Amino acid sequence: MAKPAPSPADLMKLHGEAIQRGGAAARTALEGIGKLAALNIDTARASLEESTEQIRALLSARDVGTLTDLVSSFAKLSPEKVNAYVNAVYAISSETGAELRAMLEQQVNEANAQLTATVETLAQSAPSGADGTLDFITKSIDAAKSVYEQMQSVTQQYAEAASASAGAAAGRKKR
Repeated sequence: MAKPAPSPADLMKLHGEAIQRGGAAARTALEGIGKLAALNIDTARASLEESTEQIRALLSARDVGTLTDLVSSFAKLSPEKVNAYVNAVYAISSETGAELRAMLEQQVNEANAQLTATVETLAQSAPSGADGTLDFITKSIDAAKSVYEQMQSVTQQYAEAASASAGAAAGRKKR
């Protein structure tokens, strides 16, 4: 027996689930933004403390030579600090991106399952002679799934290459 079309209650349930998934994605993105903000606040606090120490050192200098040495040493950015900050930003964005990717993948898998079930329901209740149309729909869905999987694979390869490149660049800077 053919499965009945979704009722308004079923559609409302699907709508509610979509809103919950959207809310979860928004929360994940906001958590990532919060982590970046905390990192920036900590970095600014450390920079302010370092600046205060530098000003004290400058004020305590008793001769021009010492003052000149202090000024030139303070003018140099610390590559280790810059590298640590960049790595922290990369880690936060990678973690947030991975969580969002996992959510999206789950949604796509659920949507594919629902679409397949709907097509099967249509196939069971389709009038005679609709086999060609249903076959076309099925093949179109399969092609779309294949394209999605290929794009997902290429995106994964790109992300791995970017991560390896960032790791190699960080390794070169430490030397």
